[in-house]
Amino acid sequence: MQPACEIPSFGCSQVPYLQPNQTWIPGVLNWAPNRMPAAWINLWPGGYPAYCTTFPDSNFRGLQSWWYDRDDVPTYDGAETPVFAALETRLTEAYNHGFRRIILNLPAGVVYGQNMASSQWWSMPAWKRAGLACLIQNWLASKPDTQFEIYGAFQNNDPNSLCMRDNAFSVPGISPGIGCLEDGEGYKYYPCFGANLAYTPSVLVQSHMCAFHENIHPWQHLGITRYWLDWSNELWAAYEEFPYSPLYRPGTDEQHFLGAESIPSIHLGGMNYAIDISKVLLSPAIAINTLPITDFNKTWDISTHADSTELMVVLDHSQTYFGIDHMFGVLAWTQRGFVLASQGVESIGTPAVSASRLIEYMKRVYDFGPLANANDFNGDGDVNQQDVDDFMLVYNLYLGRTNCNWVHGDVNGDNAVTAADYLAFTNRRLMQAMTNNPVPIHLGTADPYDALTRP
Repeated sequence: MQPACEIPSFGCSQVPYLQPNQTWIPGVLNWAPNRMPAAWINLWPGGYPAYCTTFPDSNFRGLQSWWYDRDDVPTYDGAETPVFAALETRLTEAYNHGFRRIILNLPAGVVYGQNMASSQWWSMPAWKRAGLACLIQNWLASKPDTQFEIYGAFQNNDPNSLCMRDNAFSVPGISPGIGCLEDGEGYKYYPCFGANLAYTPSVLVQSHMCAFHENIHPWQHLGITRYWLDWSNELWAAYEEFPYSPLYRPGTDEQHFLGAESIPSIHLGGMNYAIDISKVLLSPAIAINTLPITDFNKTWDISTHADSTELMVVLDHSQTYFGIDHMFGVLAWTQRGFVLASQGVESIGTPAVSASRLIEYMKRVYDFGPLANANDFNGDGDVNQQDVDDFMLVYNLYLGRTNCNWVHGDVNGDNAVTAADYLAFTNRRLMQAMTNNPVPIHLGTADPYDALTRP
């Protein structure tokens, strides 16, 4: 087992809270939105078995099988566990693909039928907390250009438990011979019997603020740059002060530490919603699976506020709503001012072709790499006439312009679209050379497709 990496304690007296009629929000702060693309690593796919014998790789935390190792067996200490090597492999793959912003979704998991657990730290077993702390600290030390983020929940409950309320999965039972584990021993149900109902924290109650910070403090200490709070958009009146707490508030030109889920919207009736501009100017926000409902017609556009907002869309290659089958599907989202995260990054190196294709599309739009094949202009996995047609389309639009990248037709990487790009793309010898040489990586300063140069 890896050595423990210490998380310092804190005292509740150090946690600030508000008095009635006070506020931490001094208007719209000059906070700097983080507009880098992200790799979304889904540690919690949400699959739950009816019985462990039916789905031997499943568990009642809903965690990926490679990230779960007897987490709910009290006697297990994580000795020789493979989970940290498995996660580090996926982090390295994402990093090698050019991502410098990585979001870990629900590392502790969720109990079936409940909202996202308030604590994604203390509800992990001690051996997993220690190993993950070391992994993150060592990773950030060796790759200081990388940012880690966590997705958790806004509402408070027992920080040592995943349980957000009492539910049907309430009987802890170890059934020898039919458990989830190879040795035939495991929890048949996750014990939530008698669990308290999660509550919405109030900035006016110090005990609420202390419990909230107890969930966030370890991640903040490890250097996490953003903690996304599930369902906080629906509880906005309670949430809006939190990012401006002295514990989390950014200074001038610094980024927020807390972000809301999902993107705040205004219901216009029926299936029509509009972005709530007044709210998104106050806080980052992320959309995971709500857009098919709130932006049913794909009309949301935040490009006029792109420099002052951070609205992240987690692109899901498996959902027909996004309709992404070439790089222009990704381009459409960046043109409308959204920041993008690639869903399915944990599938890198597996037969999940659609997930790897999405990564290729994002590389072309955001100008980071290396690309799998520079002859494949649109990144759809096939080198054919469509690549030539797509290249000529953007080449004719952007000829003579600067501040360009691959998606504009700047295939030779000199920041401008000129006749040299046409020659590079149409000359077979140069095309072969492009294939053998990675496209330059600019992710450290990468911004979405520049709205100023779009047609």
